[in-house]
Amino acid sequence: MHKADQHTQQQIADLVDACAGYWELRGITRTSSTEMQLELEQHLQQAVHDGKSLEAVLGPHPLAFAEAWAREMHPRVFRGGAAALRGLVYVLSIVSTTALLSQLLVHSSAFTFSLFAAYLLIGSGLLALLLQLGGFLAPRISTRTGREALMLAGVVLAVLILRLVGLTVNWSMALLSWSWPVTALLLALAALLFALDVWCTSRSEPPSSATASAPALRYVTTFVASVGVFDVMLFVGSVAVFNFCRLALRLV
Repeated sequence: MHKADQHTQQQIADLVDACAGYWELRGITRTSSTEMQLELEQHLQQAVHDGKSLEAVLGPHPLAFAEAWAREMHPRVFRGGAAALRGLVYVLSIVSTTALLSQLLVHSSAFTFSLFAAYLLIGSGLLALLLQLGGFLAPRISTRTGREALMLAGVVLAVLILRLVGLTVNWSMALLSWSWPVTALLLALAALLFALDVWCTSRSEPPSSATASAPALRYVTTFVASVGVFDVMLFVGSVAVFNFCRLALRLV
């Protein structure tokens, strides 16, 4: 496969993923979203095979195309809430496990949730969402590296602009502080909401779907592993990111 073909296939994959992520946020069921993804990919592949551009299928604005198709499927708000519930479970799991690890490592009964920790948590979530929806830029920017670089450049530019206008932030400022009982409560709440998410997913999917047939243990293990990896990255990367931000701001 030639390099140009690889770029085109990557464009198609990123566009389909971006549409799928948007449809999930709009409340389209997973079964319908999967069918829409397959149909969209087939149309895009056929367009490329016929020598047409991706815009011939999506139009000049891929996001508007995804929204128009979503409206045809009559999305429901409470279905979109499933994505919000999954995000809430993930945030609670990260915060509670981070607090637990911090309390165990420093042998302290108290945990302080700083502004910098909130910035990393919220920023990483928003950046992940932007990178996924960045696939809508695929018809204009052919490479994934170029789209990711554009997103990151926008984030850096926003930080620099805020710095130039004189905004100063005390990153070590404590937002919340709690002891062992609250950490245990957060862990229990995260486990309860995770069970609720699994139950809602199993009820919304047909018995023959891949999600419903997958072993519950494997789903739990994958989720726990992803939270653990993020905790490690947050713990190790926070020092490096903090020092990098301090150095970058001093140079401005």
